[in-house]
Amino acid sequence: MLAKTLKNIRITKMDNKPLEKQAQSFIISQLIKFDFKVNELSFDEKGSDLYIIKQTKKHHLKYLTIQCKGRKLNDKNTSVRIPVSYVENNFILFIYTIDDEKNENLFLFFPEQIKEWKINSKNEYSVSINKDRIKQIGFQEKIFNKQLAYKIDELLKDVKEYTSIFIDGIFLEKSIDWAYKTYSEIWPEKKLKKPNLIDVINNILEFYNRYKTEKKIINCTLFLSSSFSLEQRINIDYENLKFQTKNGNQVRILINKTNEIIAFEIFEELDRLIDNDNIVLVASDQIYEHELSQLKSKGYDMIIVRSNYRDGSDMYSEFRWGDVTLAIGLAFGLERHEL
Repeated sequence: MLAKTLKNIRITKMDNKPLEKQAQSFIISQLIKFDFKVNELSFDEKGSDLYIIKQTKKHHLKYLTIQCKGRKLNDKNTSVRIPVSYVENNFILFIYTIDDEKNENLFLFFPEQIKEWKINSKNEYSVSINKDRIKQIGFQEKIFNKQLAYKIDELLKDVKEYTSIFIDGIFLEKSIDWAYKTYSEIWPEKKLKKPNLIDVINNILEFYNRYKTEKKIINCTLFLSSSFSLEQRINIDYENLKFQTKNGNQVRILINKTNEIIAFEIFEELDRLIDNDNIVLVASDQIYEHELSQLKSKGYDMIIVRSNYRDGSDMYSEFRWGDVTLAIGLAFGLERHEL
């Protein structure tokens, strides 16, 4: 009788729902800690469980969908599988793990990282994990922390259509003179060539442009002062004022010769474009400080390319910045290890 009863009992797998709920609650708590607005999805959106929303400066709503996975770990492998069709640019994956000793970990995977996994016969991205594998560098660098929270926040920002570069020609002229003097002293046996404008701009972009754009178009304006002589220090081919970077960005160069104060011309361009374009400013003069401070206090972002030399007129800025000397050094014909 007992054997007959047992025969009729259907054996089912252990229900994973409690673990998935535990994982989801843990993930929500961690995201809230970093001030993200998290909501649960009330419908099935390509397997996602949560979403993060953010209102941008353009009054758009940007969102990321999140899939939550929970796994109990021991010495044996367990796998995580994600259908290939789920992994889009606004998709992220959290894997919550807990072992027999109740040690918890939370790993964050972005789309480009998931796409490195193997694809199985069901057209799913698949990865195997166990207690030992999560100790490896490939997993340890994905433990959710402040740095990865910042990366999520970056994904929620507006992607602007264009990048605009503004170059103060007076500053560039002084920087070329200073770089020539510096590198001539370091490498007295080398003959430094006269730099080309396109090479300098291309090097600036390669070193310092960290912006993504929708249209992959970069507009560069060089402001030349009629009172200075930049054209004696750099080759400018007026018949060829465009090029393509190795990342596929189309760069268009405009030369603006002026009798006015260059900084004021640049201020007008910043006021016109900063809401819509990524900005790279190649300049360093105290005349810029107040305007840049005002923009920073309003939450704007830009990259400053300045110089390490100090002549008493150089500016202070809280924006991210890089040294133009490196870009000029490459244009002189130096190798990277010689900069």
